[in-house]
Amino acid sequence: MRPPASRTSLWRYSVVLAVMLAMFEPAAQAQERGVIDLKSARELYVRTINNEEVRELIGNVHFVDRAPEREPVSLWCDRALRYMQQNRIELFGHVRIVRDTTVLTADRGEYIGSRDVARVNENVTLRRGDVTLTSRTGEYEMDAKRIRFAGSVCIVDSVSSTWCDSLVYLEDEAVSIGVGHVRAVQARDNTTVYGDSLIHYERQKLSIVPLNPRLVQIDTSAAGVVDTLVVVSRVMHARQDSTREFVAIDSVLMARTDLSAECGEARFRRNENLIIMRTKPFVWYGENQVSGDSMEIRLQHNRLRSVHVVGRAVAVSRSDSSFANRFDQLTGRELTMYFQGEKLERILVEKTATSLYYLFDNGKPNGANESSGDRIAIEFTDGAAGHIRVAGGVQGQYYPENMIRAREKEYNLDGFRWESVRPHRSGLRIVWETYD
Repeated sequence: MRPPASRTSLWRYSVVLAVMLAMFEPAAQAQERGVIDLKSARELYVRTINNEEVRELIGNVHFVDRAPEREPVSLWCDRALRYMQQNRIELFGHVRIVRDTTVLTADRGEYIGSRDVARVNENVTLRRGDVTLTSRTGEYEMDAKRIRFAGSVCIVDSVSSTWCDSLVYLEDEAVSIGVGHVRAVQARDNTTVYGDSLIHYERQKLSIVPLNPRLVQIDTSAAGVVDTLVVVSRVMHARQDSTREFVAIDSVLMARTDLSAECGEARFRRNENLIIMRTKPFVWYGENQVSGDSMEIRLQHNRLRSVHVVGRAVAVSRSDSSFANRFDQLTGRELTMYFQGEKLERILVEKTATSLYYLFDNGKPNGANESSGDRIAIEFTDGAAGHIRVAGGVQGQYYPENMIRAREKEYNLDGFRWESVRPHRSGLRIVWETYD
């Protein structure tokens, strides 16, 4: 005769039987929305809480929700409480929720089958392709394919890292919307963009900061000199594709140690070391001010190499600090300033070029020369204008000192503009300072 089974053996047998029964729920019921299949668990306990049957599952717990018309959802955890009437599961320990290529993990969670909603908290991590997101809490709406995150949100992909207070991720559109204390870092360019909100289009590799954007870029030149560029505007775009382009739109201000500027739109093309400015661009460089219809600033080893101005180009510099109303001026349809190191080396003006330069004899004012031609080239020595060459249809006029004294404003060239207040970098922000 076979010996009687021990109580421990009978208990283990009943647990296995209960788990198997729970796993093989009626097929018709499993096809309804929000009904979840239990695939595995080592232990099962059944209890009643507030007149509702609650099943506690322990050890390698695995559920699958196979609701029609969407991908199945798999859930894993160490321990679960399944509320049968509510069709709700509380998940504890090593929680993992997988749907298609999206993997959501946390220390704790909740799955509401009737609504196809998962909520997770504590050490929340989402992984999708090369994107990893972490936060304190998250809510995954399966039908809407929308995930909400809150609390120290950080999203990292192959080229950037972004932090914010809260974020919504739309799976179908592959779009992230971050809100509150946004900070996006591109380590490759030493660039950080700040703002109140951010919209990231994953497929287009495009990010938009629509509220209070500020770009900070820390550069180190070939000589080891560290400089910082700060840019503010109404709206800012950043492309992470092969163009690596930042676009600042509306009320653009930029400042670094050697240069300040304002315009309506600026494009920063890192691959080309090029800044393109449009819509009334205006640049301050040392004692020089330059304006025109559009402007291109080229950098070499993160140092200013040239400024090319097209359309109503005007360059103005103070002639002598002792004479506040005397400004050397250049105008033309095109103007290019060339720099060597930190100093202005040469200016070339083409197409209806005109110059006005004040003369001094041993520090004493000695009138002014106005010249015009098809082309004007000016060489600089230690930042001061030296030899001037005028070519093509040359015309010239000398104004003696007694004619221009106290009447300098009458001799300013057409398009003359001198701004006594300019944007200035103060730390990682831009402030306005008096230029004179």
